[in-house]
Order: sequence, then structure tokens, then C-alpha cells
Amino acid sequence: MRIFGHTLVLILLTLFFPFASWCWEFEGELSGQTRYFPYSPAYPGQKSQNQSIAIELSAYHEFTNSVSLEFIPFYRYDFQDDERSHGDIRKAYALWATPRLEIGLGINKVFWGVTEAIHLVDIINQTDLVEAPDQEEKLGQAMLSLSFPLSTGLLDIYVMPYFRERTFPGEEGRLRSSPRFDTNNPIYEHQDKDHHVDWAVRLKQNFAQGELALSYFEGTGRDPGLITPVMSSEQLLIPYYPQIKQVGLEAQYIKDEWLWKLETIYRKGQPNLHFEVEDYYATTGGFEYNIYSIFATTQDLGIIVEGIYDQRSDTALTFNEEDVVLGARWSLNNLNSTELLALWIQDIDTSAHNFILELSTEFGNSIAVTVEAWIFSEHSRPDSSSDIGAD
Repeated sequence: MRIFGHTLVLILLTLFFPFASWCWEFEGELSGQTRYFPYSPAYPGQKSQNQSIAIELSAYHEFTNSVSLEFIPFYRYDFQDDERSHGDIRKAYALWATPRLEIGLGINKVFWGVTEAIHLVDIINQTDLVEAPDQEEKLGQAMLSLSFPLSTGLLDIYVMPYFRERTFPGEEGRLRSSPRFDTNNPIYEHQDKDHHVDWAVRLKQNFAQGELALSYFEGTGRDPGLITPVMSSEQLLIPYYPQIKQVGLEAQYIKDEWLWKLETIYRKGQPNLHFEVEDYYATTGGFEYNIYSIFATTQDLGIIVEGIYDQRSDTALTFNEEDVVLGARWSLNNLNSTELLALWIQDIDTSAHNFILELSTEFGNSIAVTVEAWIFSEHSRPDSSSDIGAD
């Protein structure tokens, strides 16, 4: 956590610097969370429910019209799973912006992607898996970024000198793998380990009715391979972080009520489920059809249809290797900003499926309630080392 300590000292010094301390913008979010699992625990020490509390603060300041600083620390305390109790700096990012160039330095979160169910191209930040099983939550990433505005787009360059390991549920946490992960002894392909310098570039072009983005990443892969130590007295999975190269493509096209989406990657250097290096391509795409003012109200309904394909098939590290996605997004457009998202992800070759439900609403300016449900079918792939179906 050296990077945490150094960044915190820097931010505190800036906060109390006399000429700027009075014009900071502060926000904070304090949340409580209860998780309930209807089925009995699969492993000793687990419980059918667990509670946690989290706090996320945000501080933002513009020193001049072109120089700004944003600081977002996060901490969660989980009463059941020690591995889920963790802190992170989501952002500690200074930005210098001019009409021709933007330079960013510090810890930041960068999102790439256009589809709904999964984001294949999103590779800059590491997944904070203990936060949510859908892999949408990310850890902050140290970086130097250069952005060059173009007439109809943007060219981004990233240099990332410090790697973040993926978080995993602990021995007493739910939705953990079997065997469990040994996060204390990760293995890296490169001798520089978590100090290997990664880099990425992304070119985005905007069009009248859509956008197109082409990206390239080279460095330590965010998706770990799985190693089972032979001589260990306890059966464990050790994360292995390879050196990879990835080309990504994002496309989005809007025509009337139709929104078409596509994400495609080609990756080299990634070990598969059998720990064999297998170069592969994967793609996901589909559409969202929006029905506005349904039943003569202010409510909108979006119909989501997507497909997912991974060339590795049964040797993929993900269960989403050949799936169909059906879903709906219902927006009430009321004062409470109420929204409901439902997704059904069905494997084409087997009966395996996932169901995801997200409901969010607000009460006034200070209180928000979110209800999320994940239903996992029994993933019966016999050689899977990370099956969570029994949990």
C-alpha cells in the first residue's frame, strides 16, 4: 500500500495549502449492505447472510481553468469476510487540460465498452471482484495519460507503472471458488512483477449517428490464469498474471429507436483453463430497442438482445463463452430516478444460465436504495477450477 500512503500525504498537503483550501468541492457516500443467500453454505465458516458498511468520499478542486485535482478514497468493512474488508484509492488524479492536449497523472479509473452484459475491451483497471460478481467494480490504477483532441474524436495514450492484483473472496466469503484462491503468493510471468510498466493507446472517432474506437494494450494481463501447486498440503489456486497483447474494437450506431453495439478483442499470451497459452478472439454485440412514453406515460422501456462468443469455448476462463443475452431496461423518469434492469444470460450448448436484476431509486437528495439479485445455475463444466455453483 505504498502508493496509498504517498498519495494520501500529497492530497492532505494540497488540501491544507492556504491559497486553495477554501474552494474545494466535497461529497460523501455512506452505505450499508446486506447480502442474503437462499441456499445453505457449501463450505465451513460461511453464512447465509452477511452485512457490510462502506464509505466513499470525493474531493474536487480546480486550481485554474486548466488544472484540476480529484481525490476519491473508498473503504468497505465486511463483518463476515476478511478479504472483503478492504480500502482503495479509486481516484487521486491531477489533470492539466488545454484545447490541444490533456495530461493526467495519478490514480484514475478508465472505462471502455458499449455493450450491456460484459465488457471485453475494458482492460485498463483491475476488477474489484469482492465488491460484485458481475466484475463491474474496478480498482484505481496508477497512470500517466495523454489525450489529444481531434476534429471528430480523441486519441488517448496511457502509461501504467504499477499493477493491481485482483481481489477474491476469502475462505469464509460467499461466491468463492473451490479450491480457494491464495492471494498472498501471486505469480507473474515478468520478472518486474507488479512494477512492470504497461501501456495502452485508444483512438475514438465520432460520427453523425455513432462512434468507433480502436484500442491496443500491452503489459500484465488483468485476468489471472490458475495454478494449482503440486507440493502444497492444502488445495489452492494461485493467480498467475501473464504478459499479454490485446487489440480491441468498439462500435456503436444509433438509428431512430435502435442502438446497435459491438465489442471485439484479439488477445495473445493468455493461458486458458488448462494453463495452456492460447491466442484467441472474442466478441459480443447486439442491440437495444427503445420504446419511449409507453402507455402514454413518461416511462421508457428498452429491449436488450446480445450475443457472446469466445473462441476458446470450454477452455475459456469465463463461463460466458457462447451465450445469448435477453433483457429489459425500464426507466420511470420520475423524481426518484427509478430504474429497473433485468438480464437473462443463457448458454447455448447447456442449460447453464445467469439472471441479473438491478433496481435503483432515490429518496430526496441524500438517500438512494439499490436492490441487486444474481441467480446462478449449476455450472457443470467438469474441469472448471472456479465453479461457484455449489455456493
